[in-house]
Amino acid sequence: MINFLISLTIIFRNREKPEKSIGWLLIFMLVPFLGLILYFLVGRNWKSKNLKERLSPEMVDFVKTSLEEYAGPHLEMAKMVTMGNGSPMFLYNDIKIYKDGVEKFEDLLKDLASAKHHIHMEYYIVKSDKIGRQIFDLLIRKSEEGVKVRFIMDKIGGRTFDKEYLKKIRESGIELVTYSAQFASISKFVDTSINYRNHRKIVIIDGKTGYLGGNNIGDEYRGESKFGYWRDTHARVEGEFVLGLQALFFDDFFSVLSINEEAKKWEYDKKRQTYKREGDLSNYFPTNTVTNYLPMQLIYNGPGSPYSTIEQLFLKMITSAKEKIYISTPYFIPSDSLMQALKMAILSGIDVKIVFPEQYDHPPVGHASMTYIKELLDVGGEFYFYDKTAFYHNKAIVVDTNICTLGTANFDVRSLYYNYEVNAVIYDELTSAKMEGLFYDDMAVSRMLTLDEYNQGSIFTHLKESFFRIFSLLF
Repeated sequence: MINFLISLTIIFRNREKPEKSIGWLLIFMLVPFLGLILYFLVGRNWKSKNLKERLSPEMVDFVKTSLEEYAGPHLEMAKMVTMGNGSPMFLYNDIKIYKDGVEKFEDLLKDLASAKHHIHMEYYIVKSDKIGRQIFDLLIRKSEEGVKVRFIMDKIGGRTFDKEYLKKIRESGIELVTYSAQFASISKFVDTSINYRNHRKIVIIDGKTGYLGGNNIGDEYRGESKFGYWRDTHARVEGEFVLGLQALFFDDFFSVLSINEEAKKWEYDKKRQTYKREGDLSNYFPTNTVTNYLPMQLIYNGPGSPYSTIEQLFLKMITSAKEKIYISTPYFIPSDSLMQALKMAILSGIDVKIVFPEQYDHPPVGHASMTYIKELLDVGGEFYFYDKTAFYHNKAIVVDTNICTLGTANFDVRSLYYNYEVNAVIYDELTSAKMEGLFYDDMAVSRMLTLDEYNQGSIFTHLKESFFRIFSLLF
């Protein structure tokens, strides 16, 4: 009876997508009791009153840049991003692209060590392993030197973090807060918001240097795990764009403080500290000194958005393509609209290439992805499996060598509808050419998947893929 009432709610009140509704109905029918528990843990909607979907008016005032000065070929796209997030155009920036965590962490540690005023960090997966302790030991030292250090850690992504070490970090003066959806935690071991994660990965140092991309904090992102070499794009930015990252961080940090304060009676950590908000934040938004013209925008979304701004960006990029679309993603479960847009692009003669991992870190998602890949193979799309001795965690799109996007968002419905994500949109031919060069490098160590090879797969393999596709939109 409970499952029946939940089913009515899913269909008639929540008005979920048909595929999602059918998936839950199948689960309730096949494993009723387990289905109820599963729905309680990952199916319930904890979307309301979480992180902001747009830059707050206060943060927009601090950013002080203008979209009107941009007169490039993608003005309509830029306006769409501004309408979705309130992000203006950041015209003057310098950017450095990293192809893996080894490169990224080397520079990040140097930048953290040189911090004078503040360090702000926000990460999904945070581990207290070798690289994790190297970073936090440095943060502890900087905090003791008088540098203001704030850190947002996702509660699920940081679940394995050493609790004694966490206590030491907080005692040093670092303001470390954990994100969990409001009223989601009911005990030390149960978090019913597991389906809605803060997947963002950003760093701001002294308001002048910023990082964003796909690497979390863990040794595997330096290739030190069973997956071998870990291919992932990250970026270091200086210039106006850093002010946008700063504004997003403050909005997120203050939102998490508010959530934790309101939900503290549900939190098992009764000693959680609520940090004081500073009255004057102007020192965190210094005047930009970068003069290199490189237009960028900040785009982000979360599960509370009435529509996915990142999905809209992907759609706009695909439909605006004239020659080529190159997509890098570790998971490929696109929405219906993205699938149709890609099929139309391929059938219109546009060169669509996608690089995807041959080694999965989440097999059910990997198996489900293959069914969508097959649909694009049917109409002439090109797919490449990255070196199976490594893991491909790269998240980027390049269109016509004149616009690209990179960040935390995968090409899947989880990133589009469930997670909090953040990407940079880069309206620059040189940077796009560099990203395209990295894509060609990835293709060089990949093998092409043909339609014939896919069709020769076993019946069992295809049944397994179809089975996981049914549930691919649930989680």
